[in-house]
Formats: sequence, structure tokens, C-alpha cells
Amino acid sequence: MIRSLFRSDRRVVSLVSAFFIAVVFADLFARFYIDKLWFEAAGYSAVFWKQLIWQWGARVFTGISAALFIYANLKIASKSLGKFRIRRQMGDLVFSEEVSTGYVNRIGLIVAAFFGLWFGLVVSSRLGLQFLFTLNGASWGEKDPIFERDLSFYVVSLPFLETLVGLVAGIVAVSLLIVIIIYVLSGVIGISNKLQWTPSNLGTKGRPRKHLAVLVCSLLTILAGMIWLSRYGLLTNGNSAVQNIFGYTDYYARLPVLNLLTGLTLSLAISTLAVGFKRLAIRVPMVIFAFTVLGLGAGQMYPSFVQRFRVEPNELSLEGSFIEENMRFTRMGFGLSELERKEFEYKRPEEGVDWLEAMEQFNGLPVWNAQALLTTYRELEARFPYYDFFGATIDRYPTDEGVVPVALSVREILPSGIQDRNWQNVHIRTEYIQGNGIVASYASNRTSEGRPPMLISGIPPDVTSNAETPSKLLVDNPTVFVGSNPQNYAVVNEKFSEDRKTIRSQFNSRGIPINSLTRTIASAWYFQDTNLLFSDDLDTASELLFKRDALDRVRSIAGSILHFPEQPYPVVHEGAIVWVLDGFTMSSDYPLSKLTEFPGTRGMRYVRNSVKVTVDAETGEVVFYVVDANDPLLDLYRKSFPGMFLELTSMPSELQAHLRYSTSMLDLQANVLNQYHQETASLFHGQQDVWTLPQELSQNSSTVPYRSEYGIYTLPGESEEAFLLTTAFVPRGRQNLTAILVAHNDPQDYGRLVLFEIPVEDQVPGPRQVEALIEQDPVISQQFSLWRTGGSQVWTGHIHLVPVGETLVYMEPVFLAAEEDAIPELRRFVVSDGYRVSMEPTLAGAIGGLETDIFEMTAESLSDIGDIEELREVTRDWPAEALDLLEQAERAAQNLDFAAFGESLRQLRDLLQNLSVEGGL
Repeated sequence: MIRSLFRSDRRVVSLVSAFFIAVVFADLFARFYIDKLWFEAAGYSAVFWKQLIWQWGARVFTGISAALFIYANLKIASKSLGKFRIRRQMGDLVFSEEVSTGYVNRIGLIVAAFFGLWFGLVVSSRLGLQFLFTLNGASWGEKDPIFERDLSFYVVSLPFLETLVGLVAGIVAVSLLIVIIIYVLSGVIGISNKLQWTPSNLGTKGRPRKHLAVLVCSLLTILAGMIWLSRYGLLTNGNSAVQNIFGYTDYYARLPVLNLLTGLTLSLAISTLAVGFKRLAIRVPMVIFAFTVLGLGAGQMYPSFVQRFRVEPNELSLEGSFIEENMRFTRMGFGLSELERKEFEYKRPEEGVDWLEAMEQFNGLPVWNAQALLTTYRELEARFPYYDFFGATIDRYPTDEGVVPVALSVREILPSGIQDRNWQNVHIRTEYIQGNGIVASYASNRTSEGRPPMLISGIPPDVTSNAETPSKLLVDNPTVFVGSNPQNYAVVNEKFSEDRKTIRSQFNSRGIPINSLTRTIASAWYFQDTNLLFSDDLDTASELLFKRDALDRVRSIAGSILHFPEQPYPVVHEGAIVWVLDGFTMSSDYPLSKLTEFPGTRGMRYVRNSVKVTVDAETGEVVFYVVDANDPLLDLYRKSFPGMFLELTSMPSELQAHLRYSTSMLDLQANVLNQYHQETASLFHGQQDVWTLPQELSQNSSTVPYRSEYGIYTLPGESEEAFLLTTAFVPRGRQNLTAILVAHNDPQDYGRLVLFEIPVEDQVPGPRQVEALIEQDPVISQQFSLWRTGGSQVWTGHIHLVPVGETLVYMEPVFLAAEEDAIPELRRFVVSDGYRVSMEPTLAGAIGGLETDIFEMTAESLSDIGDIEELREVTRDWPAEALDLLEQAERAAQNLDFAAFGESLRQLRDLLQNLSVEGGL
């Protein structure tokens, strides 16, 4: 009867179910198939299959294991149910039918399959990779001082064990809950007000009692394992009152308590097993209450007692050794063990500043920030509404005169700027699917109009005919299919030139060839676009390009093992555009290290910028290079994915010359050094010398943390200039400079970190103090007010500080814009020695204002002078010789001939001094 009831609806249900199942599988197949083809084209098919097998293998294994375990327990428990009967009433008639054992088994299979599928889906996708890494793990060559285990155990093995044990505990707990429900419904378990299990309630043979006892014992044993593993977690989750590090209370109180709780839990597990098999009565609430009180008392009260009455009165002496280990492991975790520390013997500027050397130092510093550059490039160089610039970067390029800082930006497609957004325009027409070259300008100079001096501009990119233009900037192939901004998929019908060199032999093509019906249908399903099925623009040579954002492209390949917090930056290499990205290995499980904020994460204890990635803008070829062969975590990834990473020697030397130390890495290390520059436990305990980043003004006149900046200059004690990344420190709560952190970028010294520490008693002005000095200067303040009164926006750029001999000098550009969206113009340079300031239209002029007395003598009359013609008016009564000298100085400044500039100013000063003596001028 029941079968006949269900038979009529079975066909409809089957058809609907089959339809939905077919749709789901079609979607899964299309995604799998297209991703597989994309990885094959990119040359990383082995990486795709290995990740897929280990990630989904772990999920399938988990699901099957959970289903089998739950079904086995259901099978055992179902024997207590007896026979089921279903009653139905039709009018006055009552029908009663017996449910066969087969139906019960089917229900059990459905329940087990549901929970197996659920566990298979909710399990972390990293479980399989964690197992792979555990199998490939090797010694890191360093042990922790507490348990004397190799650090690889904490970073690699422990996370896998914790995930595995937690997963097994979940499966056992679900099985136990289902079994208890079955036994309660069948009346096997009698629930009284005492919650007592009795032999009469559990049957004469005691099978249910034994079954429950085994499950509870298993769960308690797993819980004991979790408690045991949590002992190691103390090394990353310490509870010391000193910066939450692993401390005295953790070692002498919490660790013994966890050992005790492990033993108690195992004892309870054994007792539970004995109760089940010996048929002894046990009062559940009493046991749970006693165990809870004992656990809480031991786990909370005893460590609190030790902390309050043992540690707090003697904190420094008891915590000292733990603080030292925390300092050592934190520095190791963030790559600061090899940090060079030097004292900067500061001398006040009154003792003399070599301003010619200062000028040379300033010449290598970028005066244009990204926002000003992007506004200028968009207004002058985009040319068409469907082009845009999404970022500007500072790099260095060689010229006949030496290496110079250059600002670059790539002209990319802006999909929203396409006026007629039909399908052909958005996805096929060449001019709408590929970017066009770069723009480049000198980063440390300006034109007479206050704009960046262009080196490359126009469409197609045209190199400025200038002897000083870097020859390496010449762009022969301006095609940009892969950029720094998300793009639509594109279809191209021509393969890239066979003359183009590829680095990896596994690289096949820039896109997926759609030369078969299967590929076309799968592509149409993948992108939900039927135009791919019916378009006449596609032929057998067509290739489908997607993942055209360089960052997305790289993350698709290596996002499961590497972190990419920064946008890519462009490099011109062999006439084409190449994107460069920084890849990081990291872990939050590195023991005894301080958890520190890092972009895109919840905090890390170990970080290395061990990988550089290049992405060809035309072909999309992705190559991973090893820049830190001593990183044990990267070594683990290389063993797990052989052939994925190339040695740095495989990178063309011209590309190596453009590698940069990551700003994210330096900012992270600076954050760590705020506290961990302190070298003794007593200093760290007292937090007497904590640093922080200085403040500087942003464009809207609010203060922001000091930004690390690239530049070319010479460090104290070194004879050659270098491309450096620099940031600064001030004491917490104050703004005077206390240290400068410098990272080397050039290949011969790449990654070398130098910390210049300034004695506190020297009281060197910090960036914000110099900016305050600028704001308070009456001449500068008056000029700013005059501009703002006229409706213009005025703001200062990044304030640079560089060493000159044994002193420090500062330089800050001043920008002017007629209105909010207008092109900004670099109108003035401000130079300071920390105690005096000078602002002039040229950098040489601003330096001259501090080098000579002439500007101080005539500050009022020259405050509003903008060019040489105005200066002529002021000096119309001066002798012709003075005017000649002034013009010579101006020409020398424009030609960057600082020796001639200084000599002309010296002669002019001598002349004016003589006139002052003779005629009282």
C-alpha cells in the first residue's frame, strides 16, 4: 500500500531531481574544464592537479569516512528499535502497515550520506594541503626552548593535527548525538530526574550501554588529545601580563594544569568505558559537575593565583628570560636577525652643511606622489575615454649621467569608458580590449609649467628626444592584455609573435584556444554568455583571454600558499611591459613571536618576502622566482610543488635591476621595531623606549603616518649612491626623530637592512616638526594664504629626509591646483636643515636660500617673486654686474650645474656686501 502511494509521484520527483542534478554537474564540469584549460595554457597544469587532488581528496576522504562511521553507529543503534508500524486512517477505516528493515536501512543510509556530504563540504580546503606539507616537512634547524621541538612542528605539523583532531571530534560527537536520540526514542535510555542509566533500562545484554560507552570514551580521548595539543599553543597564545607573551605563569602554572586536565580526561574516558562494560550505575550530573569544578578550578584559579601572588611582585626577575626569548623569536620571525644597527652621530647644521652634497642627495628623490601623477597622466595622456591609469610607480633607470628615478604608469583599458558597449566592442575589438604602452616622466624634477618632465608620452608611446632619456625605456611592444585592473574576458584571433621569448618551457599560450564545440559550449556556460556560441568573429585560431588582472592571475596559481598584499608595478624590459609582484610566505603559528598586523590578514608571527613574480603584459606568462633561498617555509612549498619556482639566476639581469624591497615588508618590520629595537629585557619590560611612525601632512591637510619612500642617495659611510627604501621613527608621544630604517634594493645588496639610531639627547627635528616650522614661517605662510585666497588648492607632498655628512636635511614639494579636479602643478620646493626653512621655485634656489645670506637679507621683498623678470624689477637699481651674476646663477640652476650656481651666488654676495659697505644698500 505504501509503495503504491509513492509510485505515482516518483516519476515527477525523479525528473525534477535529475534536472537539477544535471544543471549542478554541468556547472561544475564547465568550471573545472575551463580552469583546467587555463592552467594548461599558463603552464601550471601540475600545480592545478596537485592542489585539486589534495584539496578535494581530503574532502572526499573525510566525507566517506564520516558517512561510514555514522552509518555503522546507526546500524548498531537501529537494532534496539524493534519493528515499526505506520498507521493511516481513511474515513472510519484504520490501516496499519509494518515498515520493513530495508526501509530503516535506507533511512540510515540517507542520514549517513547527508552528514558525510556535510562534513566533506565544511572541512577546510587547506586540510589536504596541510597533510601534503606535513609529509614534505623538513627540519628548520631551530628548536623552541620550552618543548625543544623543531619549529617546523609548530608551523606545519601542529596546524594539521589540530584541524584533524577537531574534525574527528565533530564526527564522533554527531554520531553520539544521533545514537542517543535513537536510544531515547526506542526507550532504551530511561531519563529520570536523576538522569541515571540502569541495567534494567539498557537491556539484559547491555549492547547499547557498551555502544554509548565506546562513543563517549572515544570523544573524551579525542578531547584529551586536543588538550594535549593546546600545550603547544601556549607558545603562540601566551597570557603573560608583559605584552601577552609566553611567560612565567604559562610555563609554571598553565602548562602543568593542561597536563593534569589531559590525565583527568583520559581517566574519565577509561572510567566511562568501565561503566559501560561492567554494568555499573553512574550519576551523570555528579560526574559532569565534579569534572567541571575541578577543571575550572585548576585551569583558571591556580594560574591566576600564581600570577597575582608570585609573578606580579617579582615580574621583571621572573619574566626576564621569557622576554628575551620572545625578543629573539620575534626578530627571527620578521627577518630582523641580520639587521645592521649603526649610531648616527648627528651634528647641528650650525657646524656646517655641505649643500652641494645635499643637492646631489635631493636629485635622486621623487618629488611627485602617485595622486598628483595620476591626475596629470589622466588629463594629458589618457587621450581616449576608454583608457585610464590605475597606478603610478617609482623606479630607477640608467642614463649616461647615471641612474635616475623615473615615474611610470601603464595606459590600460577602462571598460566603463567604452561608449558603445556592444558585445564586439567589449570583448573582441582590438582597440577596446588591449591597453597601449606606458607614460614615464622624471620623478625628481618639473617643467617650467610645474608639470612632470615627460620621457615617454603619446599613442603610440614616443620617447622624448633627450640625451638624458634612459634608453631602456624604449617601448617597442606597447600591447597590454594583462594589467593591474580587472578586465572583461577577451577573444583574440591572432597568436602572439613567435619571436617573443618565454621563460618557462611549460608556457603554452596567453589564452584558451576555443577550437572545438566542447570548449565553446563550456566557455559560454562558464561566462554565462551565449554570444560565444553564435558569433561569426570566432574561428579555430581564436583564443579566450580571462583573468586579465595580473594580481588575480597570480593568486589563481599560488594564492593557496603565497600572500600578495600589493598591487603590481610595471617594468620596461626588452621593449615590452612586464608586471612585477611581491609574494610572501607567512604563518601565524611561529612560536614565541609577537602577533603583528599585516595587510590582508588577521596578524602574522612569521613573514618573508621570498618570492618575486613577473607577468608579461602581452602574453600573460607568469613566472615565480626565489629571492630568499633561506626561507624554510618556501623550501617546503618548493618540495610540495616541484618546478613551480625558478632560481633568481633564471631571471634576466635587466629585470633583476628593477626588483624593489617591498613597502609592505618594510612597514611591517618598522611596526615590529617600534618595540623590538629594545635590546634588554628590562627596557622591554618597562617599555621605556617605544617608537612609532612620525606624522606628516596629507593633501587635505590632515596628518597621516609617515610613508616609506623609494629614492636614490648615498648613505653615511658609503661612497656609492643606491636605490633605497626609507622610513623613520619618533619616540612614542613625541615628534623628534629617533631612528631611520633603510632597505637596499640594488641586486648586489638586495634586502640589506640598516637602522640608523639617533641618540635621544640630540633632539633631531622629526618630519612633523619640520612641517610645523614650514607652516610657521611668515614668508611661506603668507604665500600659501595668497594662493588660497585666489581660490587655489595648496598642499605639500611627502617630506623627504636624507643624511648629508653628519647632519640631516629635509625637502618637501609644494603643489598648486586651480580647482579640485585641475591638474596639480609643482610650484615650489621647501628645503630645511631642521631649524631654518627656505621656499623657492627651484630646488637649487631653495638650497641657496639656506646656503647664503642674500635671501635672508631680502626675504620681505622677494617673498612673492615668481620668475627672473620680477626679480629684475626689484633689482633695477643694482649695477649691471650684479644682474649678470644673478642671471648666471639662474641659468646654472636650470642646467643643474650646482657648482656654477654656488660660485655665482658667492660672487653676488661679495658684490652686495661691498655695495652695502660703500653705499649703504
